[in-house]
Amino acid sequence: MALGANLIALETRRVETAGHNVANAATSGFKREVAFDDMIDSVSPSSARTPTFKVATDFSAGKLVHTGDPFDLSISGDGFFEVATPNGPAYTRLGALTRDDSGRLLTRNGWPLQGSAGDVVVTSTNWHVEPDGTVIDAGNPVATLKVVAFDDPSKLRRLDGGFFVADAANPVSVDDLQVRQGFVESSNVTLANDMIQMMAAMRRIESGQKIVHAYDDMMGTVLQRLGDM
Repeated sequence: MALGANLIALETRRVETAGHNVANAATSGFKREVAFDDMIDSVSPSSARTPTFKVATDFSAGKLVHTGDPFDLSISGDGFFEVATPNGPAYTRLGALTRDDSGRLLTRNGWPLQGSAGDVVVTSTNWHVEPDGTVIDAGNPVATLKVVAFDDPSKLRRLDGGFFVADAANPVSVDDLQVRQGFVESSNVTLANDMIQMMAAMRRIESGQKIVHAYDDMMGTVLQRLGDM
């Protein structure tokens, strides 16, 4: 009974994870979630090991898509843009930006893009970003984008909208930075892979349901025989 119930619970989570990936296949900058089983010691006297479900982030790069919009920035290679949130810095690969009345470059949810000296501000229509992250406004360098990588990206904590918080991850410098203006990074979801994983998990859920039903039938037979004694 416990085996079947655990199987159903684990595979349901796996279906949900794959479904979340599929739903965000067209979301720029989205990083797919990877489901895997972990084995932990059970508290049972037999010291059995019980499977548990965990989700990690696949940080592989998505394809760079040309938009021609100067407010779209992307990174070719390692690194994350840093943005300022009300709760501290956050990091993203999605540089789809807007500009407010004061010239600050903002993410779509209003968080300012960060440079080495704070908020990145451009006040003219004649501005661009060099591949090394230098922001040129009206012919003058006004900022350098703050782009960082992490020694262990698995320690980043996911937020909504393609953003991450460092928590225990330590930032490191990015060698040979290549910023691309007029491009956005697409989702790294591969629809075929996640659809296959979803269907396989659904088949395992059906197997778990059969185990539960078989157990119920067996217990019903046992109780009936006990009642006849």
